[in-house]
Amino acid sequence: MEIYIKEAQNMLRKISAFKQRRKMEENMKRKTLSKLMAASMAVVMTVGVTGCGGGDAAQTQPEQAPADTPADTEAPADTEAPADTEAPADTEAEAADDGMAEVKIDPATGQPYDLGGMEIVIADWWTDPNTPPTTEFQEAQKEYRDWLQETYNFTMVQKNYAGWGWGEGSIGEAFVQAATSGSDENVIYILTNSASTASYVSQGLCYDISKLDGDTVDLSREKWTCNGELTSWAVGDAKYGFYAGPSEPRGGLYFNKTVLKDAGIDPESIYDMQADGTWTWDAWTDIMSKVQRDIDSDGQIDVYGCVQNNGGMVYECVRSNGGALVTKNADGTYELTADSDAVREGLHFAIDEVTNKYYLNYSNEEGTNWEDYKVRFMNGEAAFMFDDAYCAYQGGWLTGQSVDAEGNPTAVNGVELTQQVDYGFVMFPKGPRANDYVTNKSNNITMMPASYSDDKARLLMFAYDVWTDDVPGEEWEGYYGLLDNLYGGMRDTRSVDETIDMMTTRGVDDVHAIVPNFNPNDNFLYKASVGADADALLEQNLAEWQTAVDEFNATLK
Repeated sequence: MEIYIKEAQNMLRKISAFKQRRKMEENMKRKTLSKLMAASMAVVMTVGVTGCGGGDAAQTQPEQAPADTPADTEAPADTEAPADTEAPADTEAEAADDGMAEVKIDPATGQPYDLGGMEIVIADWWTDPNTPPTTEFQEAQKEYRDWLQETYNFTMVQKNYAGWGWGEGSIGEAFVQAATSGSDENVIYILTNSASTASYVSQGLCYDISKLDGDTVDLSREKWTCNGELTSWAVGDAKYGFYAGPSEPRGGLYFNKTVLKDAGIDPESIYDMQADGTWTWDAWTDIMSKVQRDIDSDGQIDVYGCVQNNGGMVYECVRSNGGALVTKNADGTYELTADSDAVREGLHFAIDEVTNKYYLNYSNEEGTNWEDYKVRFMNGEAAFMFDDAYCAYQGGWLTGQSVDAEGNPTAVNGVELTQQVDYGFVMFPKGPRANDYVTNKSNNITMMPASYSDDKARLLMFAYDVWTDDVPGEEWEGYYGLLDNLYGGMRDTRSVDETIDMMTTRGVDDVHAIVPNFNPNDNFLYKASVGADADALLEQNLAEWQTAVDEFNATLK
């Protein structure tokens, strides 16, 4: 009977979440329609309006697909012809007669865009272009993209073009060769978020897409701005990197609902605090203080407050307090900010208030390995676990467990489990210096070589823009392909409808990750464990980090 009651409760929550999403989507549509009606009197060329994310399949990796969130859509920017040019009389977008989408007009010709049969490649290191659609959304997306290619006279395919990284045979090497050899191929590159990619910018190898803004593409649309990459890869007013749609959700806190209930805590209260802005460091440690206890009175703690994956949780404490080891200046140079109050406060909280008091430390136990935190969490030995959202994607390690005949998990990573795990997922609680919740951002960035002519870049950017737009149709407005994956992996709908919704637009850059020779792991995060001295850890690394930043700045133009 308890099983049926639980299933009924889950169904009611899903129905409620569905109604909330539908209401949000309807509100978004009304706002968008109002903006379009107001803008239609001013624009000459109709630009398709897209919310934050819709069709970002071009950025998708197999195990970490991007997500999207319905969001208020900004009205398209004014696209009137320049003052010294008379706009063609027939530049209104032509409505498609097949119910697909409006046909976009090239302001240079007054006719629908014609790419002249261009064969375009979106180059990455993971996509098999022969993989058939497996969901209704993917079918609709394929139909839309077939229509785009026929309507605008081009072909486009995303595929495994070269290897990961920047060494021999890599995608980075291919990009540099194209940028320095004047390649005539029509390739748009997806590059790693790395120091090598930053060096391509500093060496003048990347095309400045701000030259196309307001003509070919409207870079003020939320689809381009919601992920922050235009700013992350900008130098002054020049924009060298872009990313379509919301950032992929990353690090947050998983919580074991069974453990919380056993301690008399309603798991839904954590979602409620997240929603009303009271999910803070203090709220988190208060719950851990109630959960952590000696159940059998043998003098040994049986349930701990948290476990973590190496130093991931430690640095999230820094991020969640508004701190960063390195920041980027407007002129494209970098600055060491590790010795700041926000960083020190975050590090002290991580070690003194969390790790020393509530962390399940098993590092001294014989036969353990770094992945044991997963089993400890799933077996109910700790209430919270910091890790990435993709762990709970359908097929992720949290969901890819061995199961028995009744569907209950029996093992993870080959280790036997003692209980079925019912978990939730929230943003990391915010520190006293933070304005809101944040997560880490780590998108693969899209760029074009600077060797491309403006005419080529213009046509490539037009094609990429429409390719990554929302799939036409009311049911796909504001939709992103990761939703099915997330609902199939997470144990409740609030983790998706509320937490993931926040994550996709609240990612912050780990700027130190693109500075060569800057290593925050071995001598810092991995040592920030039980009994560590927070200030001493910082002090012993500051000089080496400053040297790395100075050397990197010296290589920048």
